[in-house]
Amino acid sequence: MSVEIELKLQFDPRHIARLRNHPLLKHAAHSTTRKLYSVYYDTPDLDLWRAGIALRLRRAGAPAGSKQSFRSRDASAAAGARWIQTIKCGGAAVAGLHQRKECEAAVATQFPDFSAIDDAELAARFASIELRARLKPVIVTEFTRSCCMLAPAAGVSIEASIDHGIIKSGDASELVCELELEVKAGSVWRAYQVALQLLDAAPLMVDDRSKAERGMALHERVPRKPRKTPPSPVAAGMTSNDAFTALVQSCLAHYTANQRGMLDGADPEYLHQMRVALRRLRSVFSTFAPLFPAAALAPPTAETRWLAQVLGPTRDWDVFNADILPPVTTRYARHAGIAAVTRSAARLRLAANRRARRAVASARGQGLLLALGGWSSAATWLEQLSEAQRGELQRPVAEFARTVLDAALKRVSKRGRHFATLAPPKLHRLRIAAKKLRYAAEFFAPLYDAGKARGYRAALARLQDTLGAYNDAVTVTRLAERASRGLKGAAANEARGIMLGWSAGMQDAGTRHLRRIWNDFRAARPFWE
Repeated sequence: MSVEIELKLQFDPRHIARLRNHPLLKHAAHSTTRKLYSVYYDTPDLDLWRAGIALRLRRAGAPAGSKQSFRSRDASAAAGARWIQTIKCGGAAVAGLHQRKECEAAVATQFPDFSAIDDAELAARFASIELRARLKPVIVTEFTRSCCMLAPAAGVSIEASIDHGIIKSGDASELVCELELEVKAGSVWRAYQVALQLLDAAPLMVDDRSKAERGMALHERVPRKPRKTPPSPVAAGMTSNDAFTALVQSCLAHYTANQRGMLDGADPEYLHQMRVALRRLRSVFSTFAPLFPAAALAPPTAETRWLAQVLGPTRDWDVFNADILPPVTTRYARHAGIAAVTRSAARLRLAANRRARRAVASARGQGLLLALGGWSSAATWLEQLSEAQRGELQRPVAEFARTVLDAALKRVSKRGRHFATLAPPKLHRLRIAAKKLRYAAEFFAPLYDAGKARGYRAALARLQDTLGAYNDAVTVTRLAERASRGLKGAAANEARGIMLGWSAGMQDAGTRHLRRIWNDFRAARPFWE
């Protein structure tokens, strides 16, 4: 069984010509354009899909533009057409790079041929007569593929394919227009390098979903939901370098999984989860910073800071409009000033969301994802380290974890000293320290006893969430001032006073609640001791 490695990028069909005319593709070797017809099989209960398996039969027909009937379901109806049976399983997608095991063979018809499976484990899975009998077509894809071979460096071979067509399941269908860069030989980071070059020709969007995944979403008629934080990939036996790489890639996968939903403007939770992924990624950089010279992490840290600064205000306006304003507007339903503030806040929220979507979809936003994907795949930071520093990165991560957790807890304790008298700015600093400890605890928890880690992390989460709620109350003052800016008259002034008073009340209530949460946290025993 081989491993398929390909980078997937979506783009608007109107940019097909511009992409094809990019010098990298226009002058490439072995260019072909063909029509492809594929059928994906599964049981009515989607047993294969739920087991992480996709079974596809694909017909590669005559070159595009020929008069042969492409839509015919009978293989004999198209002279020269042949069927390729492909079974894909396992794998993952990180910043658009999909890596999956695949078993491929030429077969006579569009129906599964189980005798062609040459992998023992897969053959055993498909040995069930009952499973075979229940298989039926669930997805169909029809698209034109323009394909060429790239050789960006010695020993590197990448197949670049532009696919344009449709994905269908029943009466539901979806347009597909994507660029695939499949690494045939050489390092996987080369695919990111090529994508960054092609980004000059057309707006490309990093895509974490395969055609099969998109087809299954159509088949199940289940709307896509925001993806929450995945479990930490850190495991016993990893080196610090292994853990760092795995965490970076986990954060990139979390971010990318929510990107499409955020750009579609469907649910504010998508943006929230992207912001969480970005915060976690930045926390990975700061957590492992002691093992690196400052220059090694400076570029990714700077670019992720830019994106965080764009997404942060957008999230603030989402919270202000969705959580803070509703109880105020309910209480003062007939107040003209509050109504004006509400309308102004809605406009500011819309503008902030537009800015965030533009930034995420921009060449800079997508280039950041591609650059981080290539950077983490190539582990280029190793080139900037001394022999001693590389040695530290190759030590067991468990040794490093305890040092990090001890230092993070010490910072929280120091900033929480004289807790009862802390002013908002110092509570903000405590919140940041608690957040960093919380992320470090999440990253390294798999290295320790799960029961002990669970209780401590719960107490830490309550502290950080409560500090976050208090910070939201403080933020209300700034956002209320912004939303009421330019509004004139007695009603507007009164509304401003109402919002400021509401914020002060939230802060007072939060302070009383915080003391108990802080004491609970201080009483919890660190799970790494």
